[in-house]
Parts: sequence; structure tokens; C-alpha cells
Amino acid sequence: MVLPEAEDAARDMGVLDVANAGPQIGAPFVASLVVSAGGGYTALFPVAAVLSVLGALAVRPIRTVR
Repeated sequence: MVLPEAEDAARDMGVLDVANAGPQIGAPFVASLVVSAGGGYTALFPVAAVLSVLGALAVRPIRTVR
């Protein structure tokens, strides 16, 4: 019901699936790089904070549901 057009529903659901699963696949890889190169888990927390703020800013321009 909230998808823009019924004809593109499968494509939109595919994009939604990638947007949902992508961070779960990439986060452990990025975290392992930060932990191994950045000096342990202490370096992971500031990186996570910055990425969280960037994620919030990326979502901000999304329009509301019609």
C-alpha cells in the first residue's frame, strides 16, 4: 500500500531487502577493520557514533508517506 506504484512493487521490495540486509553483512567487516587497524574495541565506539550520525543525516531528506 505504501509503495509508489504497483507495477514496480517487486523491484521496490528488492531494494528494501538489500537496504535491510546490506548493513548486517557489511558491519562485521568494517568493525573487524577498525578493531584490527585502529587499536582495539576502544576505537570502534567513536567510529560507530560517527556512522550513526551519518545514517541519521542520510535518512532526514526522505519524504513522508503519501
